[in-house]
Amino acid sequence: MAKEKETAQEEMKEEVVEETTEDVEVQKEENLQQQMKKLEEEVNNWKTDYYKVFADMENLKRRLEKEHQNSLKFMMQSFIEELLPVVDNFERSLNVQNPSDEIQTFLKGYQMIFDQLMAILKKNGVEVIEAQGQEFDPNLHQAVMTTQDENYDHNVVVEELQKGYKLKDRVIRASLVKVNE
Repeated sequence: MAKEKETAQEEMKEEVVEETTEDVEVQKEENLQQQMKKLEEEVNNWKTDYYKVFADMENLKRRLEKEHQNSLKFMMQSFIEELLPVVDNFERSLNVQNPSDEIQTFLKGYQMIFDQLMAILKKNGVEVIEAQGQEFDPNLHQAVMTTQDENYDHNVVVEELQKGYKLKDRVIRASLVKVNE
């Protein structure tokens, strides 16, 4: 009987050990599943952060490219703005009334230099804004005077007092004009 008790106790011990082993395995599996969930959440957070940073970098790249293109497009603007008074003075010097033969010779040279200067400006994207006889456009013209002339329609530029210029698609100096009321 003692042997039977011992075998019964051993069987019970084996059952308890098996149950605890099963419980431990179940707990390990639950712990592993929890760890997997945590790791999956962490991976998702890292992916989200990566995509955000990637999108930010793409936006920054596009913005910098656009700024670079604009700076290349308009880098000459300040130089041209400083050069425009020189162009104005050239035009004034060419408009001499009744020049003598000697002055006329100089004016031919001035005209050649002026034409060359205007060709260079045109090559670099500078255009003269047409004003005389055009309809007044506040984006291109600056009205400094008005007049009433029956020969012109309402809101038409009668006289250009100072030429205006555009650099590519940007107005760098508006034309000063006299407009018909």
